[in-house]
Amino acid sequence: MLSIKRCAENPILRPDPSLWWAGRQTRNPGVILDNGVFHMLFTAMPEPKNGAIYLGHAVSKDGIHFEVEPEPFLSPSENFDDFDHGTVEDCRITAMDGKFYCAYAARSFNGQKYARGERRLGPDGNRNPTWTENFRRVGFAETSDWKNVRRLGPLTSEHLNDSNVLLMPERINGKYAVLHRPNATTAWTLPMFYDPGSIWMAFTDDLSHWSSNRKEMPWNMVDGEDIPDDHLLIRPEFPWERLKIGASGVPIPTDDGLLMFYHAVDRQGTYREGLMLLDREDPLQVIARSPVPVMEPETELEKSGDYPNCIFPCANVVVGDEIYMYYGAADCYTCLAVLNLKETLDYIKQFAKKEK
Repeated sequence: MLSIKRCAENPILRPDPSLWWAGRQTRNPGVILDNGVFHMLFTAMPEPKNGAIYLGHAVSKDGIHFEVEPEPFLSPSENFDDFDHGTVEDCRITAMDGKFYCAYAARSFNGQKYARGERRLGPDGNRNPTWTENFRRVGFAETSDWKNVRRLGPLTSEHLNDSNVLLMPERINGKYAVLHRPNATTAWTLPMFYDPGSIWMAFTDDLSHWSSNRKEMPWNMVDGEDIPDDHLLIRPEFPWERLKIGASGVPIPTDDGLLMFYHAVDRQGTYREGLMLLDREDPLQVIARSPVPVMEPETELEKSGDYPNCIFPCANVVVGDEIYMYYGAADCYTCLAVLNLKETLDYIKQFAKKEK
């Protein structure tokens, strides 16, 4: 088994009643190390919950003790017609070209209003399911100083329920690449058992163009423009992955390949963590994939909360010869686990696919 040490000070971030926007949940953190400072963008929900979800910003010198900024880093858009008018959450952070790209999931409508039966249309009466069914889309925000943030707009289609998006840490043959999990249904409805969520990889020359919202017959579409350059990476294979899988933190470039963690959900809804290794030049080629989870809910923090039996990492930061894995626990807290980088690589390489 792979040795994973949970931080003795977990949870390293807990809800704070003094913050109007973070009194109920502080979870699912994206983290990056920038000039000796750990920057965390975490998902936050107020208490009492009102259907809004925010992204908070916290900083640390040691990666364990974080100081939270008093106001949200990113809030739901004030523009009713924006894809992220309802919520912003579950950020992954990638450093590239002197900027930090923050991929975040969002809904266009307040979740509590939707739960009460209220519905809405998109701009100009748009009836695509991200508006009428409040499907999640994912967008980019960028910052270079952790103070000023600019929204770049949605990067996933209005036709799909999408999440778990991250920008890959390197260009692939000159192209940008993202991982995501597109579905044509809501994550917890019966169709997911027949069409479970899988991880896809999309490529583009332009950060602003990842998907198409056209609804046309295929003979009227242009491949690569109206039909995105999108490819299946992996689908669920094992019982502990039965319902869906999704990318966790940004993959780690190593001499052996791209070390990638991903979460998986079984039929009972338990979230566990998987591990695989991708070819660095052609990341659609899976070098190795562990048939068993490397981490699962064990502590009381992880087993009970707003969503019990859930660990949800969104960041794996290399610190010396260690990996700091930051994860949400039971949709309430932020926790930290530490792995040795070399041991992790040695572990996954034992599952390398044999050439035929």
